Formats: sequence, structure tokens, C-alpha cells
Amino acid sequence: MNWKAHKQLNQLFNEGETSSEILEISLVQRWQEMDFLERINKKKVSKTNLYDSVYTKELLQQFNSFENLLIINNLTETNFKEEELSALLRIQNDKEEILITGKSQKEIATLYFHSAKYLTRGTILYNAILKVLDVSELPVDEHDQQFLWVLHCKTKSPKAIIFCENDNQIRKPRLNEVELWYAGGRNTAKLKFVVEPTIPFYYLCDWDNRGIEIYQDIKKNIFPNIQILIPQDPIKLYNIESKWKTKIDYSLFSNEAKQLLEKLIPEKWIEEESINHNMLLR
Repeated sequence: MNWKAHKQLNQLFNEGETSSEILEISLVQRWQEMDFLERINKKKVSKTNLYDSVYTKELLQQFNSFENLLIINNLTETNFKEEELSALLRIQNDKEEILITGKSQKEIATLYFHSAKYLTRGTILYNAILKVLDVSELPVDEHDQQFLWVLHCKTKSPKAIIFCENDNQIRKPRLNEVELWYAGGRNTAKLKFVVEPTIPFYYLCDWDNRGIEIYQDIKKNIFPNIQILIPQDPIKLYNIESKWKTKIDYSLFSNEAKQLLEKLIPEKWIEEESINHNMLLR
């Protein structure tokens, strides 16, 4: 059953009637055969005097738990399957342990939905889990929390290193003399175990709240010598999707970077994948 069906059965309990489409469910078909409910006409069914006792015993508590979960998290307009609702309840109950252990998207999918591939970013279910856990995203992969991805350059002797916020560049062909690093978005704590490069070292990112926040954190707390990679012409500006909220520490930026930030804030941003730079030429 899905949430809509649960609501209809509860409506039958409280109001005595509901839509006859509920008869498509095998459980309800059995209940009809056992005279717990009966069809009024093509569009409606009504309960008999036997319905309340069986509904109270088998489904009322579950309905109340589901409804409470959805109301608290502002998810009442969704129509999750019963097994998904049960999983969300378990995630809610396990919230503290999930956050403390830093469970990844695949781990949560495996533990609560029985398949590592069950969850997809951007889906209604994925966003519901974010609400239940009160987080902005789930770690993509448990390995991203521990390992640094490196795309070595063709010459094997890099003249510079570019650390990328996103994985776009690292999935392209190797550069001649530039080594590419990728840690997985905000998953930068692992960098504390990496020796700071002595060759020129740059951060390639979206010029938006998230990208600038990550850059500032890295430069302040991990790699003081890293510099943000400044896009070269042509620079493609996009209308901002999320209002600028990041507090900019201008002491961490070169004059050229400050000038670019002045062009962006408060209405524009730059997407990493659109950034042009000679060091990225293949």
C-alpha cells in the first residue's frame, strides 16, 4: 500500500465511507470478502460494524506513526510506499547514530531499503531523508570520506596541482603538466593528512556559496598556500540560484579574485564546469 491508500482506510474508519478505488488493494479485497466493508456504488465503499475493530487492531497505530512523521517533516503531500514510510520511521529513530557514524547514501540505501542503488539524489524520497536527518546532503560514498582521488599528469612531474570541488575535470583526459585532485565536495577533512604541495596549488570550484565556503575553509584550516583558480575570458555568469549568504573573508583572495566577486555578488555565480583556464587546456 501507499500513503494515499492508508489515508483512505483511515477516512473509512473516521467517516464511514471512502473511494472504491481502495478495492484495488489485495488486503482490502480480503476485508470485503470478510464483510468488513461493502460497496455502496461504483465510486464509494462503506464500512460495516466489523471494520473498526480490525482496522484499530491492524493499521491504526501504523497510520498514526506515518502521519506524525510526515507532518513533522512537512511531507504530507507525498505518496510514499508503505515500506518507504517504514524505512523513514526507522531512519528517524536512528537519526543520531546515522549522523555520528557519517553513514553514506549507499549505506543508508542498503540498510533501510535493501539496495545500494535504491536512492537517487534529487528524488522526493532522497529529499525526504534529508528532512528527516536535518542535513543538506548525504555523503555520496563511504570511500569519499577517506580517499583522495588523483589524476596524475602525462609527464609524471606536475608543475601545478588543481584541487577540484566537483569531479568534472577528473573524468576527462589527463593534462600534460597539471595534476588534478578531487575529494568529494565538502569532504575535505581527509586533507589534514596530506602534505601541502610545494608547487603552485589552486582550488577550482563553483563561485557560489558552497564553493567559496569550501575554499575559505581549506585556505584557513588546511592549506594556507592554496589559491582560488580565477576564470579567464570568456567568463560565463549565471543568475544566482541561492542568494549569497557566505561571509567573504577578502584577506584570502587576490585583488583579481576580489574584483570578480564584486561582479558576482549579490545576483550572479559561476559554474565550475564553465570555467576557462590555460592550465585546463587539453
